[in-house]
Amino acid sequence: MKHLLLVSLILLSSCHSTTSKKGQDNEADSILLQEELHPDSIFKSEPIPTEEEQGQSSGTTAFVLQPVPRDIPTGEAISPVLLSMQTEYDYYPLSTTEVKVTVTSHSQQEYICGNDYSLAYYNNEKRQWETLPTDPVIEDIGWILQPEYPTHGQTIKLYTSEVPNRAGRYRIYKSFNDDTKVAYAEFELVDEAGAKRLRKQMDAARHNKNIISSQNLYGSYMRGDSIFVDLINNSIHFQKLFRKEILNYSAINYGVVRTPSPFTQKAYTDTLQVSMRTEKPVYPIGTESVDVILTNKNLGQQILFFGEYYFIARKQGTQWIPLYHNSLVNDVGILLKPHGDYHFKAKLYPLFNDNTSGQYRVYKEVEFDGAKEKWYMAAEFRIE
Repeated sequence: MKHLLLVSLILLSSCHSTTSKKGQDNEADSILLQEELHPDSIFKSEPIPTEEEQGQSSGTTAFVLQPVPRDIPTGEAISPVLLSMQTEYDYYPLSTTEVKVTVTSHSQQEYICGNDYSLAYYNNEKRQWETLPTDPVIEDIGWILQPEYPTHGQTIKLYTSEVPNRAGRYRIYKSFNDDTKVAYAEFELVDEAGAKRLRKQMDAARHNKNIISSQNLYGSYMRGDSIFVDLINNSIHFQKLFRKEILNYSAINYGVVRTPSPFTQKAYTDTLQVSMRTEKPVYPIGTESVDVILTNKNLGQQILFFGEYYFIARKQGTQWIPLYHNSLVNDVGILLKPHGDYHFKAKLYPLFNDNTSGQYRVYKEVEFDGAKEKWYMAAEFRIE
């Protein structure tokens, strides 16, 4: 019986030694394989565990992949007419950690690339591009850009823990067709001073009457490196147009997108010896403003009191839906004496209102001076 027990222990010890040796061989093969797959990656080994830790662990060594710079590719530059690379925004704040880039082919030629890329920062002092850390693990997925599928996107991570973001110009490079061709997307990171510069550029564009967005912008302010923009028509469509025409900055806040609610309060064209009308009953499509006349026909001494604010609504079915308009007006009070007229222009903003044929109204809130009751006057007209 004692002899049998001794043989069993020897067999168990032999099996354990064989398994450990095999595991070490597999581990060495795995490390070699990783080095072959990622020759430009840096491996960082963990500290050697103590004997007690070795007894508690499985005996394997953990490796952590570190972000590494990749050289800027040197292929032939692809014309933007044939293939373009663009980041989602032209400008980003310094706190940015990810940038989305889109590659689009505009030709009938086929372009092939992968997920690999290079990231670079332009050093103004040295007047040269410096490579920055990139993703150490690149999935071996091929992109084939064809006329049927011309676009592909990718999210690029900025490793701020390795190299802190700096204000300035950045580029994302990609190689195509076996590294024979190259294209890049450029963007800029801005600090608070840079954001102020962007806002000045934006405000200067307001004077360019050749673009729609300049007339759609009626105000802006800043908080830190964020710019808050007030649009007359704050729809998704006009936000995109603003980014295209004026400023494509990721830290712009447009506020909540709201759809105008139907105006349901009662309004009068002629009441209490007060009337309101437009100069013409019909205006053509594309009309920018209508002339409105508010008349105080009161025979007594009642003076009409109101402000500069007004709005225009279009009839849709049985409802009156307000048009997008500039709600920022001078906070002044206007007095209209008996037998007097008040003339004003009501803007229709046709560039960002769908002013199709139909019935329209100009609304204005009024009251008698010294009285507490207010009501709405309405001047109705048609667009044909």
